[in-house]
This record gives sequence, C-alpha cells and structure tokens, in this order.
Amino acid sequence: MASGPNEESPAAAASPIRVLLVGGPAADVELVRALLEHARQTHVQLRHAPSLSQSFAALDANEVDVLLMDVGSGAPRELVAVSQARVRAPLVPVVVLADGDDESLATKAVDVGARGYLIKCALSPGALVWSLHHAIRNQRMFVELNIARERARQLATYDQLTGFANRSLFQDRLDQAVASARRNRQKLGVLFLDLDRFKDVNDTYGHLAGDALLRMAAQRIATCLRKSDTGARLGGDEFAVLLTNLADEADATRVAEKVLAALREPVSLKGREHLISASVGIASFPRDAGSADELVRRADAAMYAAKAGGRARYAVFSAMQSPEDAERSGREQRLRAALEGGELMLHYQPVVDVVRGSVVGAEALIRWRHPELGVMLPADFLGLAEESDLIVSIGEWVLRSACEQAVRWQRAGHPGFRIAVNVSAQQFHTGDLVEQVRQALRASGLAPDALELEITERSLLSGGERTLDQFSQLRGLGVRMAIDDFGTGYSALAYLKQLPVDVLKIDQSFVRAVATDPADATITATIVQMARALDLTTIAEGVETAEQMQLLASYGCSRMQGHLFSEAIEPPRIADVLGAPPFFWMRRGA
Repeated sequence: MASGPNEESPAAAASPIRVLLVGGPAADVELVRALLEHARQTHVQLRHAPSLSQSFAALDANEVDVLLMDVGSGAPRELVAVSQARVRAPLVPVVVLADGDDESLATKAVDVGARGYLIKCALSPGALVWSLHHAIRNQRMFVELNIARERARQLATYDQLTGFANRSLFQDRLDQAVASARRNRQKLGVLFLDLDRFKDVNDTYGHLAGDALLRMAAQRIATCLRKSDTGARLGGDEFAVLLTNLADEADATRVAEKVLAALREPVSLKGREHLISASVGIASFPRDAGSADELVRRADAAMYAAKAGGRARYAVFSAMQSPEDAERSGREQRLRAALEGGELMLHYQPVVDVVRGSVVGAEALIRWRHPELGVMLPADFLGLAEESDLIVSIGEWVLRSACEQAVRWQRAGHPGFRIAVNVSAQQFHTGDLVEQVRQALRASGLAPDALELEITERSLLSGGERTLDQFSQLRGLGVRMAIDDFGTGYSALAYLKQLPVDVLKIDQSFVRAVATDPADATITATIVQMARALDLTTIAEGVETAEQMQLLASYGCSRMQGHLFSEAIEPPRIADVLGAPPFFWMRRGA
C-alpha cells in the first residue's frame, strides 16, 4: 500500500529510481536534487535535461523510470511538451512540477497524460518521493490493465491452441471482406478444410498429440497464405481460409493445392510417423454466392463433396451443389435412422473429487456406433443434428438414457452419484426442455439434485429471454445448473448474480496451459476464487497431467475430469472405476 506524502517513503528497491527532470531554472533543479538527497529510504538517480528534445536520447535508450517535467506557470507550450513526452515514451510515467496551486492546470496536466502533480512551494522529500513512487505504480497498473484487456480480446477473437482467428473473428472479417469486394467489384474466396480421420489420432495417441497435430496443421496452412489472408480454426479439426482481392477464382484452387501439399508432409507423433490429409471445399464471391453466409454454406457443401469423393482433395462449389445437396441430405437421413435404430450410445467420463479421492459423478457423452465408419465422436455428427430438428430428439434420448443409467449406479451402492448432461441451445429454443426433464426424472426415479444440466457459456449469452426463463424453471425443479466451457465467452459474468447457477466448468483451453502459461493460470485461479465467493462449485475439464491437477487443487478446485483419471468409457467400465480404491489414478501411475 502506497505511503502518504507525510509518511515514510517506501523501502529502497534493489536498483535506484531513475528520474529525469525536464526544464526548469537552475535553482529549481538544485531544490529537487537537495530534496531527493534527504530522502532516507529511497535511492534516486537524478538527471536533468534543459528541454524535452534533449531528453529523447535517454528515453529512447530506456534509461528513465519517471519523467519530472517542470511546466512553470503552465503555459500551453509546456503542456504540449507533456503530451509529446507521453507519445515519445508511453511506458514512462510523467509527474508535473508547477509553480502554483492551480486546479485548472492540474486537470489539464492529467488530461494530457500526467500521472502526478506537484507544487514547488509545497515540496518536501516525502511528498516528492511518494509522488514518484505513486506515478510508477500507477503506470504499472495501467500497463497491466492494458495487457489484461488485450488478453481478453485475444481470448474472444483468437483460437488459443493454434493462434488462428476463431469462428467469431473469421465471420467478422468475412463480412467486411464481402462488403469491400462488393463496393470495389473484387473477387474473394473461402476455403473450408477438415482434417481427414483426425479422431483416429486422438483415439490412438491421446488429446495432447491431437493438439500438437492441430498446431502443426495451422502452421503449415499459414505458410501458404499472404499477409492479407485470414486463417481460422472454427472448432475441432475444422479450419477455414479467407482469400481477399483475388485476380481470378482459379487463384483459390492454387492455394488449396499448396495447402494440401504442405499437409501431406509426414509428422512425428510420439516417435511414430503420421501422414496428414484434408478435404477442402472452395467457394468464391461473387461467382458462387452473394453474401458471407451463403459463401460459408457453399464452401462447407463443397468440402463435404471432397470428402465424399475420397478425401485428401479439394472440390469447387458448382451450381449443381447446394448446402442441402444429396450427400448432406443422405447423412441427415442416416443419422435419423441411427437414432431410431439404436446405433447411438452413451459413454461416461467420471468426475472425481481429488480431496476425497473418489468418483462423485460422470458426464454423459454421446457416440455413434456407425456400421461402416466405427465409433464416431460428437464433433463428427452433432453439427449436422444441430442444423436440423434432430438435435432436440437426440437430446431428449440422451437425457432419458442418462437418468436411467444414473439410477442403476445409485441402486448398485453409490447413492450420491450425480449425472451431468449437456443441453444444446436448440433444446432451449425449440423444445419443451422443462417438461422433458420433468418426465425423465419421473420415469427414471432420479432425484432432481442428482441431475446436472450443462449449457455452454456462448449458448447462454446468445439464447435470449426464453433461454434464461427456462434456465430458472429448471433450477426450480431442483436440478443443478452448470455453465460449460466457462471463460470462453465475453460477458457471462453479468449473469452469474442473476441466474441460479450451481456449477462453473472451467474450459479445458485454460486447464491445458495452466502449468505453462501464467496468464491462463491467473485466469483459472480467478475463476475458482470468484466461484467460491459466489458459493458455486467449479469443475475443471480436460485434466491430463498430475501437475495440472496439483495446481488446480492449490487454487481450491477439487472436482475435475480428464484423461488423467479416465477417458469417456462405456457403462460397464464405470462400475470398475466406482469400485476402485481411493486415489486410484495415483496407484495406476505408480
């Protein structure tokens, strides 16, 4: 805590405070020097520059911690000099030294960037040193705040794994690019890329290897782009590229060829060589689409055509295609048949309490046992379900099945077992979710507080009043409500005091880097502390290492899930985990 003007100045730091006094008559320079020499606990190195221009060399060489600028009576040119100093050295705080106690002058000085204001006739060693310390601390806080704001902007607009633009930033740039191309009669192209058989990498080598592969893919895609182009990761293994100011539509195909060639180069994963390939869809403006949304849909349709054509290739949208082309329609019909034919199944990922050392619940995660493609993960088919009315029917089936399974485990000797079920935005918007939950609880006999419904932060923020109303109704049933992927949205904090939330699930993008990125560690610790202050439970997702677990536990987060404890597994294997001795994950690693 900063000391006041009449208190002792702060203890000396390891190195002296480097003060550069700019301007002022010789008598005032000697006054300042004498006052600083009388400072008992602070070592200050004072230098003098007769004018601002004569201070530039020291400022540019980073030899100044704080500027003390003598503005005399506050003539306009002196205040202009303060403004010029802030522009020349924005990280160096400025303290103004004036002849008189002029409130108007003080206000003007602060307006042009000064961090402190001193009056010559009232100077004392304590006041002078305190002002210098205060200016430095104030400047540091300002810099740290700007860093935090930039970090928040990065989190909101960039993919943290690859450094590419995220879906939101890509859409914003595409909207602007289409508007500009329309005004200037230019051409642009969009490439949609989907890595072929990426889930095989995750299943074989684990998610850390999968993340490494995504980073490598992004790096290789980036080498094929110009500075004016935008590479984006839209989610999972799906990427997009925006190509602006094309001389010809064929330029987009040439970029696609370069990207495919770059991706074909083998990569090493855990000591084994692995080949990457991708399916690429291409659509161009204005030839194929007249709007940004239509351009995205048609590039996506072309990408599916490339997959249907054998993968590891690109396809250009043609007038014979549409976003609802025969291939997409066939997949939708196949998924509907899977729901009706019993091909969908649930795996469960245990949630553990690392303090008690035991499993306290599980999250239900859907899988598709495809007769030709094998077990498919949600990322491979839920997007299709969300674009149709299937997601509501699938969500209802998941809810009913998960409640029934939780009751079986409770009756098998685990009465406190809690089940978590993900709920999509469409279920809030189009389905009678409250009634579905009520019926699932009644039919299964599961107690309401043993069911935890998870909605993503983004869905909550975009859902409007209907979503918020149903959220409250569900909590009124006694069901626990959780915000999934917390920390990835931009303004969910505003809702935490209004909504009856029980649980915050910390997104795995923060957990993944908690042991390596100080910013992510700080964000994660802050989320846990904030949740505790609001009497909310936190669950960390995607915990894969003991170091991550230990750090999270030290922050006060005791409930976690991830591959360190168990992957998502079939119900019979959950019984083995439930019967395992306390801290089974530590014994397994021994």
